[in-house]
Amino acid sequence: MQILAGIKVIDVTQFISGSRCTQFFADMGADVVKVEPPEGDTLRINFQLMPGAERCYSVLNRNKYGIAVNWQKKEGQEIMRKLAKQADIFVQNLIPGALERNGLGYNDLKKIKKDIIYTQISGFGATGVNPERAAFDIIAQATGGQFWKDQDTYLMPANYWGDLMTGAYAANATLLALIHKMKTGRGHYIDISMQDVMYFNNYRALLDRALGDVALDIEKSLGRKPAEVMNSSDRMPFYGFFKSRDGKVAIVSVTARQWKTLAEVIGHPEMATDPKFNNVISQIHNHKEAVALIEKWTLRHTSQEIIKILERKKIPCGIAYTTEQVNKDENLKSRGMFQKVHHQQFGDIDIPGFPYKFSKTEGIIRMSAPALGEHSKFILEKWLDYSSEKIEAFFKAKVVI
Repeated sequence: MQILAGIKVIDVTQFISGSRCTQFFADMGADVVKVEPPEGDTLRINFQLMPGAERCYSVLNRNKYGIAVNWQKKEGQEIMRKLAKQADIFVQNLIPGALERNGLGYNDLKKIKKDIIYTQISGFGATGVNPERAAFDIIAQATGGQFWKDQDTYLMPANYWGDLMTGAYAANATLLALIHKMKTGRGHYIDISMQDVMYFNNYRALLDRALGDVALDIEKSLGRKPAEVMNSSDRMPFYGFFKSRDGKVAIVSVTARQWKTLAEVIGHPEMATDPKFNNVISQIHNHKEAVALIEKWTLRHTSQEIIKILERKKIPCGIAYTTEQVNKDENLKSRGMFQKVHHQQFGDIDIPGFPYKFSKTEGIIRMSAPALGEHSKFILEKWLDYSSEKIEAFFKAKVVI
């Protein structure tokens, strides 16, 4: 039996953060119903603009049932309440107030399902300064201070960390609430702010705040601000990227043992005892010379050769993969991170495996992402016990699709 077998989840989310949250539940056996508006999740709509790209919807929404409901209509709200009454968990990431104005907020649903766990993801939280602000990933990263070292360019973030991290935190919080419910029988309202999550994971901002006035003394010792050690155009010899004959590799040698071994490997064992290089502080002050000596060695080898040599010496290292390379990585393949799911329209789709490995039970890929409204009739009939006549009326009135 899967860990979350028997748990019912209602997913009223758009785009990435909420879909990633409920993906964890669906993969581990929960019955997740993805509720979309009649026109579809905006992420689905955007994929549909590019022929064949809708196959990507299965990356975040595999293993879910799909129903399309116009919950702005009275009859649609009735359907949503009946779904909530059966659910253990209700997840939404709409702008705060959107569902509340339609009688589908936490205070509304707990009247019909006292112990429901209601998880709300938003850009800035349900309380605070102007909580009804809309937000997307780039807004969360920006206001979480994640671009602190990139104030002079207009480059987009390399990944959707605001969405993906918030989805993971929302899943974690929801499962904690589920444990609490099992112990006490009480439900929960969970307020997840994307900005909160980005700030909580802004290592530089957290350390700067913790250091306070001490930062001035540290700056004198380092010869630069603490933030400029690892986050400037200057490269550090003990932690960073180095050019190879065919790309670049990441090498870390922060311990005395690692640094001594690396010095021996590159043919400069004296660097382990030379006062210019024998500790991290001295390496910061003499970083250019140290990096040049290391890179003189790495440039004589391919990335694979470097990895083979350094791994034998237990020096942490790795090739800086392109997306094409990472999608062919043998370790990921051996750990089941490359999976396929069959879709009735698109055939076999490559999707990621599960980033957690349990000894007693595993995630299972049961089905691809649903087509828009694919399971509407099934949910209305089997879950909510509506009559055939009522279901037909819903479809005719476009309450459901």
